[in-house]
Amino acid sequence: MTISSKVFVGLGSNLGDKAENIRLAINEIEKNSLLLKVSGIYESFPLGFSTQPHFLNSVCELTTDLDPWEFLRRLMFIEESLGRARTFVNAPREIDLDILLWGSMRINQPGLVIPHPRMESRGFVLGPLVELDPTIVHPDSRRPLIEFYNSFGKFDRPVRINVKASYLGEED
Repeated sequence: MTISSKVFVGLGSNLGDKAENIRLAINEIEKNSLLLKVSGIYESFPLGFSTQPHFLNSVCELTTDLDPWEFLRRLMFIEESLGRARTFVNAPREIDLDILLWGSMRINQPGLVIPHPRMESRGFVLGPLVELDPTIVHPDSRRPLIEFYNSFGKFDRPVRINVKASYLGEED
């Protein structure tokens, strides 16, 4: 297996068994990658369309021999297989999978932007991401991501919750 740079993937769910949806997505991601670490689970308020359930969010760190486009297609397949329907922007969803970072790679093409274009303004992404690696520097701004996270107020930060899950190395 040819190993790529470290890849960070954001996971979110606000429909059904949210923690189980995240667990299932991670299990599927593992089929085409080497999972290195998974953050804890965080609860956050929805953005945009606010009259929907709260989200559970996590981030996983991995390596893969797929290229970014192949990996994106794989993530979209996982979303679809877990029931995601893209009805409107910021709609409720069983699972949302986003490539956040791919080493220091930068891609800006229709359908794929790396680093994720709004990650530094989203506490529900940065909380679990800096939990995994508080030294990560944004490839464009060259600022540590923890600086962005520390600038958020109380209501912009997700709350880490206690969820027992096998992918977190915990047993029920």
